[in-house]
Amino acid sequence: MKKIRIVINKGASGKKFFIFNSPESLYVWINDPELREASRIDPDLGSVVTLKPGETMEIEWVGCEFIDDGDNVIRIDQVRLAKTMKAKLLSSNKVIGIHAGWTTEDMISFKKGSDDIIKRTRLTNKSKHKFNIDEIFESRGLLEKDPTTHKDVN
Repeated sequence: MKKIRIVINKGASGKKFFIFNSPESLYVWINDPELREASRIDPDLGSVVTLKPGETMEIEWVGCEFIDDGDNVIRIDQVRLAKTMKAKLLSSNKVIGIHAGWTTEDMISFKKGSDDIIKRTRLTNKSKHKFNIDEIFESRGLLEKDPTTHKDVN
């Protein structure tokens, strides 16, 4: 499974990432100039995750869908993410925010790299992960159980 870690580079103020509720809401947003130019994203479409200096975000690729709009084919990625959050009342990053939804490669790339604002590190099974995303989602009741692995105790 693809997984990356993103941190903010020194001197950068942060970055916003768009996470959409469904492939359809992402497609609508991509194709509506008014929605794209709005100062806020409509909560019916999705949410904005802001990564600030000193915070760490890990994003896991869950799967994808393809939308053929006649002119081109768009790949839309399903992701789950966890991030540390700086809380003014706490001295450490003990608060974890989680999000799940849909995005594109243009918004969140799963390739190693950096730019002026962020640094992306590709994580493997051998990497030291900051979060166990499966465990976090399961503990909050957000992980779907595989019905084929359920055993009846009776």
